[in-house]
Amino acid sequence: MFVGHGMHGPDLRGVRPHQVIGLVWLANLIGAVILLVDYLVVLPFPERFSTPDVVRGNVWLGLGCIVASWVVLGAIGAPRTHRALDWTVRGTPPDEEERALTLALPWWLFWMQAILWIASCVIFFAANVDVDTTYALQMAGAVLISGLATAATSYLLCMRLFRSATARVLELSPPERGSTAGVGEKAVFIWALTTGVPMLGLILMVAFAGETGVSLRQLAFSGLVVGLGALVTGLFATVLFAKSVGEPLCDLTTALARVEAGDLDVRVTVDDAGEIGQLQNGLNNMVYALQEREQLRDLFGKHVGVDVARLALQQGVALGGEEREAAALFVDVIGSTTFAAQRTPAEVVTALNRFFEVVVDVVSSYGGLVNKFEGDAALCIFGAPLELPDPAASALVAARTMSDRLKAEVPDLDAGIGVSHGLVIAGNIGSVDRLEYTVIGDPVNEAARLTEQAKDRPERVVASERIVHCAEAAERSRWRLLEPMLLRGRLEATTLAVPV
Repeated sequence: MFVGHGMHGPDLRGVRPHQVIGLVWLANLIGAVILLVDYLVVLPFPERFSTPDVVRGNVWLGLGCIVASWVVLGAIGAPRTHRALDWTVRGTPPDEEERALTLALPWWLFWMQAILWIASCVIFFAANVDVDTTYALQMAGAVLISGLATAATSYLLCMRLFRSATARVLELSPPERGSTAGVGEKAVFIWALTTGVPMLGLILMVAFAGETGVSLRQLAFSGLVVGLGALVTGLFATVLFAKSVGEPLCDLTTALARVEAGDLDVRVTVDDAGEIGQLQNGLNNMVYALQEREQLRDLFGKHVGVDVARLALQQGVALGGEEREAAALFVDVIGSTTFAAQRTPAEVVTALNRFFEVVVDVVSSYGGLVNKFEGDAALCIFGAPLELPDPAASALVAARTMSDRLKAEVPDLDAGIGVSHGLVIAGNIGSVDRLEYTVIGDPVNEAARLTEQAKDRPERVVASERIVHCAEAAERSRWRLLEPMLLRGRLEATTLAVPV
């Protein structure tokens, strides 16, 4: 599942080209209205230049610039925005060109607005230079300061509006390092345009107050209003920027906490093309890698046994082994050839799976390891790789329990079980490229031979006298000894034992 605002993937219903252009129009209208109020009421222009004709001319010029900017945005900005975001209307994935246009659109709109405001700045300077050069510079400076702050704020608003579209694009093309400005550069850029430049204008207004001939009262009022306006604009822009950084970071910390708790189904939406997006994409890649590792670990454990897998992960894997006192349990199906001839392959596999399910469950319950499956037989070890307090007793109890459960739960298959105990070598054999954990020693061979005898016994379980004597007293009392006999391939006779 997704974390935070991207819980079910990017929602593109709120991203429409006409909404983007409408937002830009509205932002520039608000900026123009604020500039108009500043010009008429706030800014300390000399009274000798603020004649009705000059004021009226500048107001009409401002209205003309607003209309002209709207026309330019509609004629140039709207088609570009439609080319970038039409895929959100179609509901189809963006192609390569649309992805590039979508990611570049906020900056493109910012520079377009900045150019329009700079052009307006030049127009106001040219229109007022005949009145007075200083007055023309003041007018041009006011237009430029308001325009840059408006363009920067509009950029931040567009970034928030584009988050779902950006997330969809970055889902298809993850962000690359150095592909866009970093968090630090953006923070300085936003501060400079929304706070730094207005405050610089305020400083210049105070510094040149003597040359403009404005009164101290007017200067104080203008400085107060301009300063408060710069603070409010800077605060608004800072809050927008902080949310653009803070919200993804909160999602990331929440996701990391869930990963730390073992939840590997967590994902975060990548909705930033810069450093934040790289962090989001990096977290998702890390979780994918952890999932893959857990799957391999689970698969490894199922193939070699959980204990062997855990030991290999903790200590590494190397060829060789160590001596251990361990018990070996061998279980083999009786009449498997006949059973296979009478059933379909699917039925045979199903029956064997039920058979081995019982074997694995019983062996695991008593601390043993199913070391390997050999067709319709299985070799189980008690005491390796993990030590057991009494491996002999554990193997004997497991043999009796396994026989009872197989008769009750898998009546279609009959099986013989042999159990032995002694010194074995437990470790990895093979080559550095392909190895297997196994147990080698006389108890393993003896258990296999005892299984042959168990197939002919009604108890279906036969143990060696050696393992019975090694077990605790309570378990020894559950077994009775039989006559010694020479097992196939053995040099000495073995005294057999069966459950009482």
